[in-house]
Amino acid sequence: MFVLATPLLGFALAATDVRNTTWIPASETSSCDLTDVDFSDRLHGFATCAFGDAMTTADGGLSWTVFNTDLQQSLLFAHATSADELYAARLGFYRSLDGGATWDELGGLSANFGSVFDVHFGENGHLVAIQGGSLLTSEDGGASWDERFPSTQGVYFDELHFPSEAVGYASGGDSNEQGSVGSVYRTDDGGATWTPRAFTHGEVSAADFFDESHGVVATNPRELWSTADGGATWQLIGPAPDDSILLDIAHRDASHWYAVSFQGCVYETRDAGRHWETGYCDPNENALAAITVTAGPAIAGGNAGVVLYENRILEAGFE
Repeated sequence: MFVLATPLLGFALAATDVRNTTWIPASETSSCDLTDVDFSDRLHGFATCAFGDAMTTADGGLSWTVFNTDLQQSLLFAHATSADELYAARLGFYRSLDGGATWDELGGLSANFGSVFDVHFGENGHLVAIQGGSLLTSEDGGASWDERFPSTQGVYFDELHFPSEAVGYASGGDSNEQGSVGSVYRTDDGGATWTPRAFTHGEVSAADFFDESHGVVATNPRELWSTADGGATWQLIGPAPDDSILLDIAHRDASHWYAVSFQGCVYETRDAGRHWETGYCDPNENALAAITVTAGPAIAGGNAGVVLYENRILEAGFE
């Protein structure tokens, strides 16, 4: 399981074609070790950071204002409903209604064991969350929670993807000296029940699903696997670009994906992972933790205040 809550040491990078002109550094009022990022619309975004910090943007990600949340924890999850209504999580699940100036905990999850790694926002107050190794649901916007899948030995989750209101996937894994194990579970009823999908290819370090049946996962063994039948079977796409550990994947469509790596690079494929281009590699090899695709440019970020803006979308006049 990969959690970038503090700066990480860089790894040596293989030689690669780095096209830094496609990606430009965003400006920040101070350095923020980004852990997650989300946009409520094309202009307004919110990111969580290590050491209780967070930041917001009102220009699509070109500039960011950093502030401390006073939550006294390295936050792992960010969600923006609007410029004012923001959500963050780790030890608990928190909401701000004033753009991050003040925060309140919802649902009392801080009384439970385990970090809140991810939360899916559905319709009419329906939420699904990962806390520790458990899967939870809420029907009142997070005010109360029900455990739907209890923590189970050998099963690990840190990422949720819901391609539809009913169908969702929870994935994760763990690597240690005994080996690498991955977990992929599926729900067909909005998170009320979960069933395992056979996955024997190691820790899932990143995942994305394009519809109810089609998805891709990256593994700590540094491979990419795809499914076309809802996780019932998996096909090897090939090695991860630059033999890297991918930490996040985002898509514009079923063939056009972006990925960011522990080694500090941004990659892009237009043929569903068969070939990759390197868009950017951080010169100091700072890990990139997250990437999001909005109605405009993609935004990526990670350690040491690195936040990247996809410049060519702006140049092309993409709206």
